[in-house]
Amino acid sequence: MFDLFALLFVIIFLVVAISRWNIHPFIALLLSGIALGPATGMPLQETVAHLLNGFSGILKWIGIVMVLGTVIGEILNQTGASMRIANAILKVVGEKRLPLAMGLTGYVISIPVFIDVAYIMLQSITEALAAKSKRPILVVGLCLVAGLTTSHALIPPTPGPLAVAGILKADLGKVILINSFVGLFTLSGGLLWAVLYCQRFRIPYDDDLSQKHNQQTPDIPQKNSFLLTSFSFAPILLPLLFIAGGSFISKEPGHWYEKMIQFAGLPVIALFIGMFIASLMLKRGDRLKQSRQILDQSIEKSAIVIMVTGAGGAFGGVIKATGMGPQIADMVTRLGIPGLLFPFFLAAALTTATGSLTVSMTVSASIILSMMPQLGLSPELAVALICCGAFCVFHVNSSFFWLLNRLHHIPPTTLYRTYTLQSLCMGLSGLAGIFLLRFLGIV
Repeated sequence: MFDLFALLFVIIFLVVAISRWNIHPFIALLLSGIALGPATGMPLQETVAHLLNGFSGILKWIGIVMVLGTVIGEILNQTGASMRIANAILKVVGEKRLPLAMGLTGYVISIPVFIDVAYIMLQSITEALAAKSKRPILVVGLCLVAGLTTSHALIPPTPGPLAVAGILKADLGKVILINSFVGLFTLSGGLLWAVLYCQRFRIPYDDDLSQKHNQQTPDIPQKNSFLLTSFSFAPILLPLLFIAGGSFISKEPGHWYEKMIQFAGLPVIALFIGMFIASLMLKRGDRLKQSRQILDQSIEKSAIVIMVTGAGGAFGGVIKATGMGPQIADMVTRLGIPGLLFPFFLAAALTTATGSLTVSMTVSASIILSMMPQLGLSPELAVALICCGAFCVFHVNSSFFWLLNRLHHIPPTTLYRTYTLQSLCMGLSGLAGIFLLRFLGIV
């Protein structure tokens, strides 16, 4: 029982260190791991060994994948492919179904592009469409946010779900398929909340937009060939298809084509293919120089996320080594919390406390890993539960909360009633999707 109190104290320290004392998550996670070992009777040298093993164990699996995913996003951004994707979705769905168009745009764009960057990149389109459709910026903006957050929190190779899948040793192809289905529920919940509830919130910035854009057509490139637009989707969709397809091949493939599919379905190889396809969109004469610059930028951008993820894995390595998984499971049973809900509530509590999806997911996965047999959950189901729980809830300790505040001059009190509650709605909607899969016997 003392070990559980030690873990609880360390988690409280972790939350306070990040949210109150503004200690960087990387340092806070490492300090938490170093403190937990001796607190549970583990020798210091052994603690450090488990810390390093946990750090290297997670990064050897996802470090390269994160960098490659960031490279793809940077190329799509710099070549205008992201704008072509947004334009194509808007054309197919239609301006009358603008909320759905914004949600789908965000869903696709945020797979390779960091969520903050993606929103800033699409800000001008969002504001122009809000003015043209005479909808409040909160409605159009939060529809985009619903799509961005769904893929950011659920769909690998985005850092959070990729880290959780790596820690829990889940089949990445199955994770993509399950989370894509669950994402339909989170996206729908977010869109319905924005359209049905947020319509009533008009702010002074809406009037400024109407005057600024004068109801003109948003400045989105229109002269895009079908081939060029289709090619813009390829670096995102093909790696996902390869990874998902590879999960259906047996571990000992017999035919040569099965071996090729299995090879292409390895996350590193699939992302390499996606990066190569994306690089073909760069200018021919300057392609090598541009590729090097983009790679340098991508490594810099992804370094922080990779290090925080590694630190989460290090913390998890110490938790696993303490062997307190059965104790946690026993406590959960005594409290009457169903094993199916514990990963969800744990991730929700950490997101609410820290405001960081990556920290919430990695810490939750590290704790859940030590008690997987007792909970009776498959790794893929546990990933989905943690990812959905991580939606709940975003507020003042979230950087994206203040991004919306700064870009659109939305008062924090209004964001509490709209953005914060939307994140709760999305998390619960995702949980409903998981219950449906469970009821059908799929997971």
